[in-house]
Amino acid sequence: MKRLFTVLIVALFCSACATPYKAASKPTSNGYFDTLLQPGVYDITFNANDETEIKQVQDFALLRAADVCLENGYQSFSVVNSTNNSKTENGVVTGSNTNNNYSFSYSYLVSETEPKVSILIQCSPDKNLFFDAESVSINLRKKYKIK
Repeated sequence: MKRLFTVLIVALFCSACATPYKAASKPTSNGYFDTLLQPGVYDITFNANDETEIKQVQDFALLRAADVCLENGYQSFSVVNSTNNSKTENGVVTGSNTNNNYSFSYSYLVSETEPKVSILIQCSPDKNLFFDAESVSINLRKKYKIK
């Protein structure tokens, strides 16, 4: 019973542990990672944990695209290609316990999804492409309360 209670408490505690908007320490870590492929062309990836909604991961990839453009003197960008490489793992957790002359068992399905979105962007020094970098940055930072 203690084990089940502990598992439930940990699950509740982690339910608010979505991946924040931050730089990843390496390409496979949680957070954003970007690579300059050629002048004005960047590959942006955002990896998240299984507590992060895919929509938020997509938004964070777009936010990083806007930030990369602004940091490098560009005003707008277009998404040339996008990939959702989310990995889903399913499993069953089972257990049993005998305590004080009674026994119980439990079993529940575990489904974990690690969202990962990659986008290839083309930046422009003018506001002639699909996304206005400054507007995207302002609006998404406001939506997710990011400074």
